[in-house]
Amino acid sequence: MSIVAIVAHPDDADIFCGGTLAKHADRGDDVTIVHMTRGELGTADGDEAEIAAVREEEARRSGDELGATVEFLDFLDGRVTYSMENRLEIVETIRRHDPELVLTHYRDDMHPDHRVTSRLVTDAYYMTSLPLVETASPPCDPSNVYYFGKPTSSFEPETFVDVSEHVERKLRAVEAHESQVAWLDDHGGIDGEFDDLVENVRARARSLGQRAGVPFAEGFTSLHTTSVAYLE
Repeated sequence: MSIVAIVAHPDDADIFCGGTLAKHADRGDDVTIVHMTRGELGTADGDEAEIAAVREEEARRSGDELGATVEFLDFLDGRVTYSMENRLEIVETIRRHDPELVLTHYRDDMHPDHRVTSRLVTDAYYMTSLPLVETASPPCDPSNVYYFGKPTSSFEPETFVDVSEHVERKLRAVEAHESQVAWLDDHGGIDGEFDDLVENVRARARSLGQRAGVPFAEGFTSLHTTSVAYLE
């Protein structure tokens, strides 16, 4: 199986679905994390180029921890916009990987980059199989899109993945984003849920695990609802 997670920023995949990605990688699945941006507005420790270089390196270390390939598109942090041109770039990105599953942000989110990424991926998904929509790669037909989201939004997970055996790797992957962890510890998240980032990520996984009847879990909703041990 091939899975592509398309996320707005470095650390998004680790926070929201890192355990699931590690679990699939351990099963032998091909896992790729595609970052829309390099998170260059995520701290104030340097100019945008310097911050982008740091966060890209952190994301690559995090991907190694999860067993995932890491890629970057060239959208600008805080400035991801919706357009047909950008939608077609995501169509090409999905086609280039030809995944069975796509993971991305839920549509309701305080961060504008998360909201726009969700819409771009969702709309691109419907175009990836259309032969008359021409991009560099041939059409493909992923079977589903799974969404992860924040507890501060209207996101309500329907599918839970038991990540009890992978939660420590998930947390190590989050900790690989040293600059972002330090920044959030000092300044807090934009909507407050990621103050003390690592422990709050652990607490969220524990809370979802309680709902699923396991020690730790990650939650998703999907375009095509299903309930499985792995994301199928």
